[in-house]
Amino acid sequence: MSYKLSMAGIIDDDEIYQLVMRRTIEQTGVIGSILQFYDGEEALNYFKEKQDTPEGLPDLILLDINMPFMDGWQFLDEFVKIPFKEGYRRKIHIISSSSTSEDINKAKGYSIVSGYHVKPITKDKFEEILRSIGSAA
Repeated sequence: MSYKLSMAGIIDDDEIYQLVMRRTIEQTGVIGSILQFYDGEEALNYFKEKQDTPEGLPDLILLDINMPFMDGWQFLDEFVKIPFKEGYRRKIHIISSSSTSEDINKAKGYSIVSGYHVKPITKDKFEEILRSIGSAA
């Protein structure tokens, strides 16, 4: 990888997945820090709090859609309403255990969603996500 991202954010209620994904991200060595959120509302509150400071926001967001309380769809519906300071380039990739065409097609309806991936995410798959971000930058 010829580029680095300053920060990634994982939004997923599964603690085991969070641990595995964190290790996968760390193995690539291209992301400075990792934010972890265990539900959509926790993440949404963070983004609202930091909306005026893009340097405090992740370059890449890995979002689960199946979470209790506030799921990924509800998060996306609220996230698009946040008036981020100009210059914040958000890349959201849905990482889900759901492989239904209904969920995949629904994700395509969100212009801020850059990709939809079915768990588990291997190091190779994660590097593929990073390459897609690098080529879009």
